[in-house]
Formats: sequence, structure tokens, C-alpha cells
Amino acid sequence: MSASTATTGLPLWPPWPTNGATIQSPPPVPAGTYPITGIQQDIGADGSTPLRQEIDAWAADFSNFTQLSLFLLALSYFEALDTNDKLGYFQIAGIHGQPLVPWDEQTESESPGFGYCTHGSILFPCWHRPYVLLVEQRLYEIMIQVVIPYFPPEEQGDLIEQAKAWRLPYWDWAAKKNNSQNPQEPVNYNVPWIVRLETIPVLTPAGVWPITNPLYTFRTPEPMGKYGITASGGAPFDLAKATSRCPLPDTPRTHDEWVNGYQDNDQVVINLRATQWYESSSKHQYTDSLGEAVYRLFSQNYFSSYDAFATTAYTRTLKNPPDYLSCEDIHNNIHNWVGGAGLGNNDGGHMCDIAVAAFDPIFWLHHCNIDRQFAIWQTLNDKSWFDDSDEQLPDRDGNWSTPPGTVVTPQTPLAPFHYDANGSTYNSDLIRGWIKLGYSYPELQPWLIGTKYDNKAQYLEDVRKQVKNLYADPVSNGELYKLPSNKSSQDIPDYIVNVRYERFALGGQSFTIHFFLEGHKVGQIYNFVASSRAVGGPEGCANCQSQESRKALSKGQIHLTSHLFRRFAAEDKKQKSSFPTYYHSPDVVEAYLTEHLSWKISVTRGVQVGPEAIGGLRVSVARGAATHYKGGSKLAQYGGYQILHDITHGKPGGHLRDDNEL
Repeated sequence: MSASTATTGLPLWPPWPTNGATIQSPPPVPAGTYPITGIQQDIGADGSTPLRQEIDAWAADFSNFTQLSLFLLALSYFEALDTNDKLGYFQIAGIHGQPLVPWDEQTESESPGFGYCTHGSILFPCWHRPYVLLVEQRLYEIMIQVVIPYFPPEEQGDLIEQAKAWRLPYWDWAAKKNNSQNPQEPVNYNVPWIVRLETIPVLTPAGVWPITNPLYTFRTPEPMGKYGITASGGAPFDLAKATSRCPLPDTPRTHDEWVNGYQDNDQVVINLRATQWYESSSKHQYTDSLGEAVYRLFSQNYFSSYDAFATTAYTRTLKNPPDYLSCEDIHNNIHNWVGGAGLGNNDGGHMCDIAVAAFDPIFWLHHCNIDRQFAIWQTLNDKSWFDDSDEQLPDRDGNWSTPPGTVVTPQTPLAPFHYDANGSTYNSDLIRGWIKLGYSYPELQPWLIGTKYDNKAQYLEDVRKQVKNLYADPVSNGELYKLPSNKSSQDIPDYIVNVRYERFALGGQSFTIHFFLEGHKVGQIYNFVASSRAVGGPEGCANCQSQESRKALSKGQIHLTSHLFRRFAAEDKKQKSSFPTYYHSPDVVEAYLTEHLSWKISVTRGVQVGPEAIGGLRVSVARGAATHYKGGSKLAQYGGYQILHDITHGKPGGHLRDDNEL
């Protein structure tokens, strides 16, 4: 394959198409199933592995420019592979939903239809771990087999070492960040700068050369409908030849934008910051909602069980009101904010629809971060798993490997991901440890126990300290409430809103439940779902169809403490009162919530639907106490919650006074 030449006589890079045209993989596809092993390179004798890095910091560090170039060139080639290539971007992205074909499998579904989907399932974080690993491994292989051989032989040795040390970066959309280049520019809750560029300079054999940025969008040579992608919820994904973020509705005026891809990354940022009613007193620090939700994930004993942490699936075995939060719940909102459905006059881009979400390159940065959160939670809760029979509930959904009604255990296959060429499929036990898969994260370096850390307890203390520095809520970090000098901790009233709803209430159409105080948005729950016949195979996703038929329930949570604290602090200041109303007058706070808490539901293009359309909808408010600790590494502890029936009683979808369910 030879590079084309510009009018200047310099070779153009890359020497493969970047306009949607496709190529075939040069190496032969190996016989048997594709072994997903991770990058087993640059592994230390002490068990150390290269780290997956936060993408903004990693890409901004010029010492990583060679690695960054290899990554972008490999991703560019990966995206250019033929849509029928099993190891190409299109087919691997299609595992998540459409084009409705099995991947790397010759088996028949154990459930009616074809389906790999694990959303709304206890397997959610486990299934996505080998999925992200698969993409990481393919990019490394392309670096070694395709990209580096273009460079002069004398440079290839160093490039191979750079590739061996590379791991997929993650997008930490919830961390508090400082912008060293421009302190006046807020960087929290932002789209990675490298994702926003249409073209980007990289190192090539011809020197530093600008290429079409493969993180900006994914392109196909023809409309994706030709390859099995269908329209969904009014969004013409079948007509698109490129992925979109927050696109405008498909009209004659905007049709070309839909076809060729439309990236409104500024709107994504607005969406990420949409619940910042009261801006932080620290200049440009957005810490109210997203970061606080992640902080709660890692706080002491917030969840009563592994399944409460892992999934939005609602069961009547939930033990405590905090159990309504989950890693998947937060994850769903990111998909919505990046895609944009139901947040304005738009159809929603690819990220907000399960069937096509993985085609947007930002998906992999997002899910790499979800895997990181999973790994951090595992580290802080290393005894929590679902191998106890009390947590192994019948999964009436079913999927590719398990018929409906199967009890999901850590041995349930995570199809279609194989660890050898003989069709052996990963299960949750096999992916429980991530370090053996060839990677870890900056916060998680247990091989330093015995050198940097005296023992495991000291190591875990440092992990908690890093979590606190990244995500501590405005009370824990002292922004809203200064702990008395003579106290190391303080109990603060904590208010949460819990939501239960039927996942397929609108026949598989996604919807967003928005929450307001005095008309100001303070949070949302996004039902990340797809039509039961939009994902998984010619007969539709068995998981989705089963959930639809049995009225599967999902759960979500928003927290109100920061909003209420600021609201009443502002009122106290206005009234020149030194009496902290929020802290000392729960009756006043709860009367305020009864009067001012409201919610509405929207679908694509911001169209509103009534609460009565959402089967099983139940909104409740609970009050508990949060113990916040001054400085150090001790994370907040939440408990003692009671449901406040009067706040939502009589409101459409509200929790009734005589409802004794959690």
C-alpha cells in the first residue's frame, strides 16, 4: 500500500481512506474464535502494568505525543476497515446493538431472537469490561501490524516499545479539574479537547502531519441503513453516513448535516452542566451533581449489595433508599447528555440510543471510565460480589447464552467474548480481576504495596484520598459547610429522590425524567433503552422483549442536598439570619420540597408525555444523615434514611402515604 502524494511532493497521511471508504484487513483472520487477552506487554516482574490514563491530561502532555499519534493512526485505520470485517470497527461496534448479526459465534440463541444486551442487568459492568478490552487489543494490534511498519526501520524499535506501553485512555466526565492554561475557562464536565478537533496533527513517516481526527466522528462509505442500521425514535440513523452528537431534527434544511454527521460538542457541555442551579462559590468549579453522584458510588457502605451498585434493575429485595443509585444509572445520563435526546428540539445523536451508541468513538472513552469506576469500587469493596445465592436472582430477560429465567451467576457467559480460539467464553469471575488483563488505572497500583505503601491498608487509604480529591461533594470539601474547628466530622441532613419506572413503558422508546425545584432543573433520570426489535439480531433482542413483556422495572436516583443547602444559605443571607435553616429546620425544608419539587418526562425533540404514560412510575423522597469528615482520606458515610411520603403524595407518579415498599 503506497501513500498518495500532495502537490508539494510530500506524502499525505494516513495512506488509507478517512472519508468513509473502507479497506480489508491485511493479515488473515485467524481460525477459530478471536482470543481477547488484553495487551500482555510491558508487564513488570512485580505485576505492574501500564495505566489507562485520563485523556485530557494524557493528550496534553507532549511527552505522550508519539503514543497519541500511534493511537489516532490505529483508530483511523480501524474505522476504515470494511463493514463486513469481523475485526473491523463497524462489526465490533455493532456488538452493542445493530446491525442485528451475531459476532464471532456460530451458536444459536438460547432465547428467542439474537441478543448480547446486558443493560438493566447485574452483568452490566462485567459485560462491558471485555468489550472495551477487545477494542484496546485491536488498536494495539493495528499499531504493531499496520502503522509502525510504515516508519523507517531504524525508528520502529522505539515505536514498538511505545505501543507496548500504551493503553486506552478514559474520559473522566465527573472529576474536578484545573485549567492551567486559562484559569478563567471552566473545564469541569467538559468534552475532551482532543475529541472536539476535526483534524489533528500526528507523527507520521513524513513528519508531523494533520489527519482527519478519528475521535471526532465515525464515517461509513454509504448510509448506514445499507449495513443494517435502522431509524429509531424519529432519528434517521439509517440515512447517516457519520455519527452525530446533539444533532438538530432531520428536516430539509438539516438533512445534509444528519447524513454527514453533526457534532455540537458545545451543547454536550451545556447538557453536562444543566443541573448547576447554584454555581459553586469556587470560581468555575461545577461540583453539584455529577461529581457528587460519583462520590456517593465510592462512599462508605452506600450500597447494601453488589447488584445495587451495578445495575438500574429494580428488585423488591432492595434494602435501603441509597440502593436506587447505581453505576449504570450515572452512565445512562452521560449517554443522554452526549446524544442529546429529550433535552431540546433534537432527535438525539447516536450515543443516546443503545442500538447505535458504540459507533460514536467517544463511547469507548466513556466506557473505559465506567470500567475504571467499576475497578475502584471493586478495590474499596473487594469482598462484595454476586456469588452468594441470595443475590443470584432469576434473570427473566435471558440473552444469547442464557434462556429466560436463568439464575445469573458469576459463571454466566459474557457472550460473545472469547478468551481462546476454541470458543471458550468469558464469565464474570474470569474478568473480576482487571490487572491480569494487562492494564490498570492511576488510582489503582497495588504492586506498590511494600514500596510506596507499607501495607494494603495504607494503599486503600490512598485510593480513598484520591477519590475524595477528585469527587468530594461540596459539603465534604468544605465549600458549602465549614466543619467546626473542634470537630473532625459532622452529620448533615441528606435528601435524595428515588425513582422507579417500567423500562419499556413507551414500547422501547427512551425517555428522560427531569426534576425541578422552583422551575430550576436539579437532576434527571435517563431511560437508556432501545426498541425490543432494534438490537441483537433478526428476531430482536430477547433480553429487551422479555423485559417489555414482563414490565421490567428500573431504578434511578438524584440527590438534592447541595441544591437545598445553597438555596437556604442564600435565603438566610438575604434575611441576614445567622441561623442555618437547612441544618436546624427540617420541617421548613420538607415543606419547601412539598411545594416546589416537580418532575416532567420528555422524549425526542423535547416532546413531553404525561406521568401516567410511564407504567410503574413511583417517585419518593428520603431523608437521611451524611457524616462528612474533615480532610484526609475518610469518605462520607450515609445512612438512617426514612421515606417522606407527604412530599410526593398526590402528585402524578408520587409515592403514596400507604405504600410500604422501599
